[in-house]
Amino acid sequence: MPPTRRLPALLLALTLSAAAETPPRRVVSINLCSDQLLLLLGEPGQIVSLSYLARDPNASALAERARAYPANHADLEELIAMQPDLVLTGAYTDSALRRALRALGYHLEALPLAHDIATIRANIRRVANWLGHPARGEALIQRLDAHLKRLAQKRFKRHPRALFYQPNGYTAGAGTLQDEALKRAGWDNLAARIGLRGYRPIDLETLLLAHPEQFFTSPYAPGTDSLAQRRLRHPALRAATGGRPMIELPYRYWLCGGPMIADAITALQQAHP
Repeated sequence: MPPTRRLPALLLALTLSAAAETPPRRVVSINLCSDQLLLLLGEPGQIVSLSYLARDPNASALAERARAYPANHADLEELIAMQPDLVLTGAYTDSALRRALRALGYHLEALPLAHDIATIRANIRRVANWLGHPARGEALIQRLDAHLKRLAQKRFKRHPRALFYQPNGYTAGAGTLQDEALKRAGWDNLAARIGLRGYRPIDLETLLLAHPEQFFTSPYAPGTDSLAQRRLRHPALRAATGGRPMIELPYRYWLCGGPMIADAITALQQAHP
């Protein structure tokens, strides 16, 4: 091909490459987990809207900051009206909504769930790259790792037996953020020790036979009451730990994997006897 004929093709390739590297200017998040990373990594002018859950202090670690931006309810018509050039979604975002947005030509990216700190780091990098700010992602990871390194310097002579106990008798076994946080904070996660994986129920008899020394729980809505929540006040639980009360940690530490995991580990270390 003569050089004069190759030139337009080369210019087109360079134009497409530059367009692909251009950071999105109008970003909408319809998922709580992507909300928080968008707030941490995005330019304020990039953020068009966050999910309404971003403003809930029980669910969001950045609720106060989120109130500076319009909230959305993941409704197709409201999203179209916002004219985003990037929509951030999550693993459980409604599939019909995702199909509709893609069919209309919108650019969607889905944030995977984080069950460990390695995935938290990967998700920070994902969102930073999607937003066109990779250096910000690396800086946030460095701050997180520095915090975790400081926490790891604390040593404990023993690792008391503990587990998370949630309404309806659910616990957190191996492969969960709670499991990794407990271990990093000097506790022995009983749920993982008896072979449980993921988030699943544990019956009271199995729980008591494991001889727990400390219970933790993370109520989603503190101050509310239900039959499921009353299970946490069963007298056998207090008796099993010699009268030691169950310790509450904010649910926002666990609902989304993010830098707040270091705050969770700090709180668990502070509860260590």
